[in-house]
Amino acid sequence: MKAFLLSIVLLLVVSLGAGFLLNSQLEMPAGTTYKSDNVRL
Repeated sequence: MKAFLLSIVLLLVVSLGAGFLLNSQLEMPAGTTYKSDNVRL
């Protein structure tokens, strides 16, 4: 039972860590996102 609970906690920690790492790589800074160099209005 302790090993089961430990594996659940470990899975949560790993998934949250991976989520934070991927999120920081996928999201662009505001300056890059709203840059309108090649946009014709």
